Amino acid sequence: MKKTSIKSLENKLKEIYYGDVNLDTTCNGAVICCKIAMPQLNYSEFTVLIEKIWRTNSREQKIEFICKSVEYFFKTRFEQFKLDVFHKPCMLLGNDGKCIYYANRPLSCRIYGLWPEDIYNKRVDKFEKAYSEFGVKREELPLNKQCPNVKRVDDSIILTEDIINGLYKKLDNLDKKVGDYNDKHVESRYNYRTFHDWLLLKIFGEEWLIDLSRFLKGATKEIVEQQIDEFKKVIREKFAKEMPNIGE
Repeated sequence: MKKTSIKSLENKLKEIYYGDVNLDTTCNGAVICCKIAMPQLNYSEFTVLIEKIWRTNSREQKIEFICKSVEYFFKTRFEQFKLDVFHKPCMLLGNDGKCIYYANRPLSCRIYGLWPEDIYNKRVDKFEKAYSEFGVKREELPLNKQCPNVKRVDDSIILTEDIINGLYKKLDNLDKKVGDYNDKHVESRYNYRTFHDWLLLKIFGEEWLIDLSRFLKGATKEIVEQQIDEFKKVIREKFAKEMPNIGE
C-alpha cells in the first residue's frame, strides 16, 4: 500500500459510503446473505478490514481465517463440489451470528437489497445462464432474490444503477491512489476480489494463486480435498511459529 494511514483510508471510504447517497437500511441483522457467501470487496476496503482483523484477533484465530480461506479458494469448480461451491458462509460472523466488522463492511454488503429490482434480476440471469449447463435451477442459486428485510431509511434520492456504478468508480479511483493499480488492472477487476482471495494474495502472492488455479483445473475432488487438508496442516505448523504481519 502506498503511504497513507489506515485512519485516513477509513475516512475516505466513509466519504464514498455516505457522501452522495444515504445507504443506511432497516436491516434486522438476520444475516441471511452472510450465512451464504463471503463478500467481494475493493482493495481499499480489504486493507482497512484486514488491519482491524489482524490487530484484534489472536494467532489461533488468524490461522483459522487463513485455513478457511484456503478451503474456500479450493472449492471453486462446480464439476467437483456441485452446489457446495455456492455456499461459503462469511467468516467474519461472531458467535452470536452477527457481523463483527459491520461498521467496516464493504459496499457489496451495503447495497445488497438496494439494487433496482430489474438490474438485480439481470445479474441473476447471467449467473443462471453460466450454470445452466450443469442443470442448476434459478432457485438453487445463492442470493437469487434480494433480502426483503432491507429497506432504505432515507430514499429521497433514488438509488439507480448509475449511482451504484458511480460509487464503485470512486472505490476504483481510491484503489489506484493507495494501491499499485492502474486503469488496466481496474478494467480486469484485479482490485476487486473475495475476502478469502485477498487474504491468500497478501500472504502467498499472485503467482501462488495462479499456479494453484492451474492445478485445480485438472484435479479430482478427492485430490482437492486431500490438498486442502495438507495445506491446512502446513499452515497451522508454519504460522504457529511466525504469523505474517499483513495488517499494516
